[in-house]
Amino acid sequence: MSTPPGSSGLPVGGIEPPQFPPPPSQPPTPTPTPTPTPTPGPTVTDGTYALIASYPTVQVFSPTSVNDVVYCTIQTQPSGVVASKPVQASIFNKGQAGSDLGVFAQAIEQVMQDPRVVAGVGSQEIAPSGLLADMVVFTVEYIDPVRAPNGATASVAIPVAQLNFGDATVGRTLLAGITSQIDAVYANLKAAAGG
Repeated sequence: MSTPPGSSGLPVGGIEPPQFPPPPSQPPTPTPTPTPTPTPGPTVTDGTYALIASYPTVQVFSPTSVNDVVYCTIQTQPSGVVASKPVQASIFNKGQAGSDLGVFAQAIEQVMQDPRVVAGVGSQEIAPSGLLADMVVFTVEYIDPVRAPNGATASVAIPVAQLNFGDATVGRTLLAGITSQIDAVYANLKAAAGG
């Protein structure tokens, strides 16, 4: 647009046209993206589990009895069951929780060796006392050898306190109790399937 000589230099109507930058002759150089620093993976202790989370909390036993704990979530190896249990804070803070968590993981893996048990996962239930109780829920499967469809399942909830086989004699007794619960659930599945 042209402007008459001696005027303000604005086009007729007084509105300045928008100014756009000239097109670049080369594409802009991309800004390098920083390489992310890998975060350390879970801590593996003696090959039986990986610690995947932990946080401090208070375990309540009654209105007047509490305990400072670190709530630890592990993944057992090789079956991959994810379950949690409290560890006394003083033990955890001294770096001595490994043996307690290792015994817990080994007990879970022992239960998982039963061919009728196909899965396990940590859970919490409200105990008769009204307080939270940590559990590991194992899935038991009955497969009818003749009929289809197959694969009827049911759950067995085991309190975390029963998954401590650190003492051989106590461990055998606890495992026998867990096995009897699995036997009962399996028998119910078999009966329901008409097997």
